[in-house]
Amino acid sequence: MNAGYALIACDVFADELSGLFVDPPWRDLVFLQMGLHDYPDKLRTSVQAIVDTLDADGRFDHIALAYGMCGNGLVGVQARSKSLVIPKAHDCISILLGSAERHEAILKANPATYFYSPGWIRNRRVPGPDREHWLKSFYTERYPDDPDLVDDLIAADVSVFSHHNCAAYVDLTNDRRARCYCENCAGFMGWQMTQHTGDASWLQALVRGPWSSDKFQIVAPGESIVAACSQLSMQ
Repeated sequence: MNAGYALIACDVFADELSGLFVDPPWRDLVFLQMGLHDYPDKLRTSVQAIVDTLDADGRFDHIALAYGMCGNGLVGVQARSKSLVIPKAHDCISILLGSAERHEAILKANPATYFYSPGWIRNRRVPGPDREHWLKSFYTERYPDDPDLVDDLIAADVSVFSHHNCAAYVDLTNDRRARCYCENCAGFMGWQMTQHTGDASWLQALVRGPWSSDKFQIVAPGESIVAACSQLSMQ
């Protein structure tokens, strides 16, 4: 692993990256808003723009991405003169749990599970008492001239989560406030709650190496990110 690299990260990992790594080896760290997940094309364009900007920096040869495949939102991002490194993870939950296999096992035991983490909770967009307020802001921004449509979309949102019955809280940072909020969300939704201790090994490997081929997609200069991870049940 090259000692110098840049890291582009979804801010869902902000607490973990700031709390777990003292004197981190990255030469540059760029966070992008978690809300870009709602716009896959915009996510792809935003990541590509940062990759292109960092490509001119001569301090490193690699750009690592603290992302999962995120609904294929990063598929097509192209490496320029530097290699890209991205976990072969469906989404951030697999990374926080330490493996796709552990993620799959939880969903196999209860396919009606919805995952929470400190990063997801931060913006109060998860199913729970504050989601309606977040949705109203989100849809009003998209459809500023159609308040009736906004109301209809908020009402329809309830049915999206009708098949869920469990709030699974995953944490690497021992964030008691976030755990308490997850408990409140579970109570509000009428769900059970389970807690899963995070496993930092996958995130550690991204930050410290090694970038093994079973865990990471290494994208050589001139090549593009492809969909190369196992497919899990979507939240």
